[in-house]
Amino acid sequence: MQTQKIKKIAIWILIICLTCWSIALFFIDVGTFIEAIGIQNAYVSLFLVAVVSGTSFLTSASFYAVFFSYATTGLVDPVMMGIVGGLGMSIGDSLFFLVAYKSANIMQIENNKFYMKIYNFVARLPHWGVYIFTFLYAAFVPMPNDILMITLGILKFKYSRIIPIIIAGNITLLTLIALGIFHVST
Repeated sequence: MQTQKIKKIAIWILIICLTCWSIALFFIDVGTFIEAIGIQNAYVSLFLVAVVSGTSFLTSASFYAVFFSYATTGLVDPVMMGIVGGLGMSIGDSLFFLVAYKSANIMQIENNKFYMKIYNFVARLPHWGVYIFTFLYAAFVPMPNDILMITLGILKFKYSRIIPIIIAGNITLLTLIALGIFHVST
């Protein structure tokens, strides 16, 4: 019983920290951020913003704003942007997966209709279908992977099997976006 209480407190602390960080990132001006970091450190800043901002639907707008800003300069390689950003986003996605995996028995998901639709859809798929769906979602849907990662964590999928698919999907998505922006802007 004491362990359950500690897990709940830890989850609430994590949720509060992520919420505060998300709110702070929501109000940061992208132009000021890029000026402060500089174009020379584009890959480092893109990675850090992807890790932090790509984790939530609240902060994904700031990630995409930085991503688009760097891509339109034409000074960075679009494929490298996809790889660096995809790896960063995957680290952020891992956080949701691991929290859901560790706290699946205490999460109350039945109250969220949207989440339950995705949960029921994924739960009905065979394992190979979940892996294909996960890649297609991560690679072609420019939305945060929060809900999908929480679902996979609650369903107790193996992290070692899910994370390579998420990495490949995130890299594919960001590379396609960066190449599209690069070719349109040049």
